[in-house]
Amino acid sequence: MQNINLQPGKFTIRMSHKSYFRSSGYVSEHIITTDSGETLNLAELPPFLRTLLVADGTVTKALEAWFWEPVKIAPLHNKLEQLTATIEGLEAGKGDRVLQREVALKGKNTDRVYACARSTVSLKHLPEKICTALEAGRIGIGELLREQGFETYRDIFNINYLPEIPAEDSLLSLLSSEIISRSYRIRVSGNPAIIVTEYFPVQLHRK
Repeated sequence: MQNINLQPGKFTIRMSHKSYFRSSGYVSEHIITTDSGETLNLAELPPFLRTLLVADGTVTKALEAWFWEPVKIAPLHNKLEQLTATIEGLEAGKGDRVLQREVALKGKNTDRVYACARSTVSLKHLPEKICTALEAGRIGIGELLREQGFETYRDIFNINYLPEIPAEDSLLSLLSSEIISRSYRIRVSGNPAIIVTEYFPVQLHRK
């Protein structure tokens, strides 16, 4: 198990004080301001992409129903690490174990990449059975929590728009340029346990 030094990078977590779509999936003025200060017109997004952004459930099931093929979770990075500093929003501090994950959501029949995700999982609030399954990396977080019957709540704290993919980002290079992302925190039995950022290719939903 390695120590993780929280320096700027792809797994760096910066919690926002914003909260999106807490009680409704509709925004009357159509415009939201991202955490970086940019404005995003939700009315101009493809309808299903808007649905993914506001969903308080597993994205995998929604993708399967929309594209009508089974979707597999392809683990790309799955490493257990020990913190050397506090992660804001997870109540995880120095010495705590966290799991850093990167996955791609792919169609089983077409091998098309429908989405990618990065997550940081604080293991201290999760039962050992859940931790073991997550470390194995064979199933998505949402699916695993649902199968185990855990009550969860997703607090969406950031929506972001990336017109271009950073050249050094191997995960996002799996997607076409122009990406919409959302970041949210999952509470498990009331405890902040997981922070997830999901990335969706815009052009895929404009076809």
